[in-house]
Amino acid sequence: MTSIDASQMIYSSNNDEYEKPRQKGMDQFGHATMDEEVADASKSIRRWWWEYLRLSKDYWLLCQTTKGGIPETYDQRLAQIYWDFGNVHDCSFDEWWRRTGSELFREQRLPPRVQQITSVESAISGDRAGKILVEIPLQLSKETVQKQINGILELYQDKRPSNRLETSTSRYPINVTLARLNVLQKSHEVFCLHRELIAKPAAMLKSNRSRLDIEFQERADLFKIGKALGISPSNERLTGTKEEIDRRANSMRQMVWVHMKRAKALIANVEHGVFPDDEMPEMTPPRFSTKQEAQHKELEAQWLSLDLSSSLSEKKLALARRIHYDGN
Repeated sequence: MTSIDASQMIYSSNNDEYEKPRQKGMDQFGHATMDEEVADASKSIRRWWWEYLRLSKDYWLLCQTTKGGIPETYDQRLAQIYWDFGNVHDCSFDEWWRRTGSELFREQRLPPRVQQITSVESAISGDRAGKILVEIPLQLSKETVQKQINGILELYQDKRPSNRLETSTSRYPINVTLARLNVLQKSHEVFCLHRELIAKPAAMLKSNRSRLDIEFQERADLFKIGKALGISPSNERLTGTKEEIDRRANSMRQMVWVHMKRAKALIANVEHGVFPDDEMPEMTPPRFSTKQEAQHKELEAQWLSLDLSSSLSEKKLALARRIHYDGN
């Protein structure tokens, strides 16, 4: 069997010349055209990798201040992300995927496959790591062969990947977690709505209200965010005794904070090329110089004016904002 070197695979923007890419973490492993790949990627976990990177304030600042393609930061991991991912704020996801994402995330090698060994030379040649050789008598039935092979594989269970994504050869493999797309999207929506309805006004407006008044308003807004996004329908109706109302309201706020905590951890990890990971990493040392920090303050208003919500959540967040502004 002739081996195929992945480095020899050619990817062309012309659909007629397009060869099937290899992408894990999407509905399909290969696609007939780039248009098909873009459509698949736009609703995959790779899309949420891009979306969470856009939520990183430090990464946005790096995109705004980088001159000549050389990012200035003490954090070399963040700099590497910039070199690889580029500016994720100057284009749509589809444009970015065609320009950068497809090549960045694709598998570097073809996946292993079962093949027939036809000679002693082929049995000892090539890379045999992670493989076993078996002898199959052809007079056995298919059912018996499958049963006996399964028995052999059981002996090597601890050496086999527990998740197919562990075999990824992508430059940025998907971190093996139990994260689901709907959870990633929900946490992203909570973060964006919290940023717009709580964090942004607090940063842009100088308030003369007391700390207790501010905390009361934030608690009320956290409940509204949970209600608007359907975080916990069973806790939406504030009826009954005061104790029951307080319990439901607190439960809703707690669930919203769970999503906020997850989103913050996902952002912190994606800044270093790990996704999805909802465990907060160790504290990051200072990334920028004092001079850069002063420059960043001048960009604060511009950062706060950005709408970082995903187009995948556009309709849902539009309804959520209306609920908040109506005071319901």
